[in-house]
Amino acid sequence: MPCAITWRRTFCRAWRSTRYCARKVTTRKPCWPKRKSISMKEQWLSKIAWGVLLLAGGVAFFWLVVARLLAKLGGGRPCPYALAWVTDNPIRHRYMGKVLDRVGIQPGERMLELGPGPGAFTVEAAQRVEPGGSLVAVDIQPEMIAAVEKRVREAGLTNVETHVASAYKLPLEDESVDRAFLVTVLPEIPDRQRALAELRRVLRPGGVLSITEELLDPDYPLARTTVAWAEAAGFELIERHGNWWIYTLNFQKAA
Repeated sequence: MPCAITWRRTFCRAWRSTRYCARKVTTRKPCWPKRKSISMKEQWLSKIAWGVLLLAGGVAFFWLVVARLLAKLGGGRPCPYALAWVTDNPIRHRYMGKVLDRVGIQPGERMLELGPGPGAFTVEAAQRVEPGGSLVAVDIQPEMIAAVEKRVREAGLTNVETHVASAYKLPLEDESVDRAFLVTVLPEIPDRQRALAELRRVLRPGGVLSITEELLDPDYPLARTTVAWAEAAGFELIERHGNWWIYTLNFQKAA
């Protein structure tokens, strides 16, 4: 049996060791750097940045949620001329730059652009069908067609034909168009099947219908919804491009 002196020595050593470890832990420097004081200027910049972020979030919420509800209640309406800048600005041009590549335009074709708006894609599409090709732009709003005509004149193009007309009664002969394309337009038309039937009428046998939709559009439909609309009107899906953010579906006129 160890004597009392041995027990006492063991206890004292353990006590000293515990006190040393505690003192070592409490005096150790923190592993994170000391927080620097923020100047008044930095505080104001931070507040402004948060304000801009919250404002952008509010606008995005309104555009993606409230505007969609209003669009559904309205039953499908074209984008008013007062909001033409939304569809024709440098930011949109940047992320929509591949749309015409996906449409598959070929030189020498006669093309139809239904719902060109202010002409965001009209000039480039007309240039791509040259030489020997032409483009017909049809919109229901006279202000939009006037904007298209101005842009075409400034570009010096002579192969563009414009019409103010309804999608239900296109001013074109039967089987007179090689390709038709719509960019964020079809969901704005109340009677989509009637419009698709009219597009089928003016397309030549084997003609292509190209439909592009983007998520930021309040009327944005899922790709499978667009496919169902087109197939019900007698079109066959032949190509699919893009993703849920922006997609382009190319259909061929079924025999």
